Amino acid sequence: MNGSPLRVVFAGLAHSHPYTDAANVLALGADVVGVHDSDPAAVEDFTGRYGGAAVASAADLSALDPDLVIATPRPHEVVPLLEVLGGAGIPVFVNKVIASTPAGLAEIDRVVAATSSPVGTSSVLRFAPALRALAAEVRAQEVLGLRVHAQHDNTGFQLPDRSWQDDPQRGGGTLVTVGIHAWEMLDVVLPGATLVEGTGWTRAYSGSETASEDAAGVDVRMRVPGMAREVPVQVLITGIRGADAYSVDVITATGMHSVRLDVEDANEALGFRGLAGALLDAAQRGATIAAWSQARAVVANSVGAAEIARGGA
Repeated sequence: MNGSPLRVVFAGLAHSHPYTDAANVLALGADVVGVHDSDPAAVEDFTGRYGGAAVASAADLSALDPDLVIATPRPHEVVPLLEVLGGAGIPVFVNKVIASTPAGLAEIDRVVAATSSPVGTSSVLRFAPALRALAAEVRAQEVLGLRVHAQHDNTGFQLPDRSWQDDPQRGGGTLVTVGIHAWEMLDVVLPGATLVEGTGWTRAYSGSETASEDAAGVDVRMRVPGMAREVPVQVLITGIRGADAYSVDVITATGMHSVRLDVEDANEALGFRGLAGALLDAAQRGATIAAWSQARAVVANSVGAAEIARGGA
């Protein structure tokens, strides 16, 4: 970065991602100048680690003259937050999940249309180097089919302070909270793909305490800009116990092209550092990455697929 360090504020500490984001923006030469969350203990912990002023409301963040807002609210907090910050013209990036239901998606459409601030959102996996390399490898090829798997243990979603993530109406449950990663990976490989129709299923194991699902899948057809035929896609989403796993298999005329992301090197291999770098680069131009005009398709696919899978349960 050139000149003075960029000034970054954090709006919401709903889950772990802002902590990683803060460490990365500091490592990349930016300043953390403020944070707001409804939990005073979380704010105290965050400022103790990364600095910045603790402010009483999201509106107070604008007074800190930030170049970028990294927002990690619960889905029901996103619209009020954007209504407060939207008139300031400051780029706002919302960590997943921005919307978990069709009604929530419609509300995001409404508030983004009314804001003067650039608004973006994505899963961190959009910046996974191996996934981006796979996308470049198949970009000029005809894709005959695609299979995606996203696995993230949902046990943590059932803790009292995170149970909203396991609730299909409040946080999306496993199908959206974990599933958004699957649909983000698909969009990297097939940019702008939109779900047309399909079938699906969900399962919870005997004795499971989840309020949503432990495993789910959809078999769908996707309409892809520039492709003459719809692409058949299989997506598997799991929240079972064990390590994370993120994979994509792409079938083309030249064979199977596959990637399995290295979950042991989360900061680099899963894209956390790449996300922070991209956010800071965009903020220097007064912009954000994964603008809503492009990101909406990913969110709509995740919400629509959840509807299909739960309808087929």
